[in-house]
Amino acid sequence: MPDDPRVFEAIVEELRRDNPVVLAIITSKEGSGPRDVGAVMAVTVDGRKIGSIGGGAVERFILEEAAKALRDMKTRKAKFALRRENIPGDAIPTNQVCGGVVEIMLKVVQPPPKLVLVGAGNVGKPLADMAHILGYRVVVLDTDPRLASKERYPYAEHVEHGPVEQLVLKHAVKPWHIVVIAYGEVETDRKTLENLLRKGFPGHMWLLCSKRRAEYTLNKIRESGIDPEQFKDRLHMPAGLDIGADTPAEIAISILAEIIAVTRGRKPPIRSLSIFSSTE
Repeated sequence: MPDDPRVFEAIVEELRRDNPVVLAIITSKEGSGPRDVGAVMAVTVDGRKIGSIGGGAVERFILEEAAKALRDMKTRKAKFALRRENIPGDAIPTNQVCGGVVEIMLKVVQPPPKLVLVGAGNVGKPLADMAHILGYRVVVLDTDPRLASKERYPYAEHVEHGPVEQLVLKHAVKPWHIVVIAYGEVETDRKTLENLLRKGFPGHMWLLCSKRRAEYTLNKIRESGIDPEQFKDRLHMPAGLDIGADTPAEIAISILAEIIAVTRGRKPPIRSLSIFSSTE
C-alpha cells in the first residue's frame, strides 16, 4: 500500500502555520503487524493524525508517544509489542494479538526558528542579518520607521514600527520563538520584557544590557509583582557569551552564539574545539 500523500501535505501545512509536527515511521518489524517498514503517519500539535501505521489501540499508544516528543521537542524511538506474551523488556505492551514487535521513530519536524528583534539599531542590524544567514525567520520591531523598514531588512518576515512593548506580544507567542530586546532605552526595554513575562511568553528572551541595568530591570519587575525567578531558565541578561565582543557586529555574534548554544542544549562553559585547548 503506497504512502498517503496527505501525510506529507499535512507536514508542509503545519510548518507553514509555524507548528512542529511528528512524522512517525515504522523502522523495523519482527513478526506480523498491520503495516510494513517505511509506513508513515503525521501527528499534529493538537493531536490530529494523518495517515495510519497501525490502527486502533496501537495508534493510541503512538499518539501518546508523539505528544511526548512534541512536548520535549525531541525525536524519539518507541517499540511496541503487538502480542500479550513474550514481550521484550524495552517494548510497550499494547494488549494486541498480531504477534509481532514494531519499532517506530517519532521524528519532530520543526518550522524554521523565529527571532523577534526589538530594536533595529546598531546591534540589531548585524544581528538580524546574521540570523537570516543562519536560517532564522526574522521579525524586526522599532519605534523609528527609518530603522524598521523593508529597505533595511528586505528578508524579514515582518517589519513594524510603533510601540514595541505592545507589538512584541503579537509576534512572540510560541515556545520555539526567540526574543532579543536590543532597543537600548532603559524603560522601553523594561516594559517590553515585563509585558512578555506578564503574558507568560513560553520562549527564550535575551536582553542587551549591562549587569547593572540587568539588576535594575529585575528589581523593577519584582516591584511590579512578577517573580523573574520562575523565568530564569529562559531569561538571558545581559545577553551574549563573554568572547570579548566590542563592536556591534561582534556583540551580535556573541548573542547569536549564545542563542545557538542554549537552543541546542549546550551548557556553560562552552569549550573550545581546538585540540590544544586546556578546557575540559
